Amino acid sequence: MKKYFLTIAFALLTLVCCRGDEDNTQIIDQVLMMYVHNATGQDMLNSKIPGSYSSVALLDLLDETTADKPISGQTFPKDADTVVYMDYPAGAIRLLKDTITSDSQEKIYYSNFIIQYFKIVNSVSTLSSQDTIRIEYSWKPSLFQISKLWYNEQLKFTKVQGQRNVVRIVK
Repeated sequence: MKKYFLTIAFALLTLVCCRGDEDNTQIIDQVLMMYVHNATGQDMLNSKIPGSYSSVALLDLLDETTADKPISGQTFPKDADTVVYMDYPAGAIRLLKDTITSDSQEKIYYSNFIIQYFKIVNSVSTLSSQDTIRIEYSWKPSLFQISKLWYNEQLKFTKVQGQRNVVRIVK
């Protein structure tokens, strides 16, 4: 009888101890997919297309130790339609924004960085264009996500719940 009682007590204790683990998870939704096209619709991030950019660099504007510190981690995959996009998961410094929100559990963070586009001119990589990006992130105990993105100080993206963070830029 003692054996059964100890087994049942152990099983109940195990269930009680594991019960609250899921309440403490935070969903992170911070991956940005940025497409860059020209006015005629040409994929400007596909370096194999004549007239497109040969490379892209990101420089952090908020790094206190190094002016315009390079940001790494972005990749340039192709989507199902073979269009190249910049996949930016993270890398720039995020600072807490002083905000007063109706939700005391919410905090707003932001990143500022430069995006530089290079082209090959006479066999030399040359800076073709330079723009700025500002991203705002919303933090709550259960969710951290991109909430807004400004490109050259123009709002280009506002988060829609359940959808990917896709930004389309025309250069």
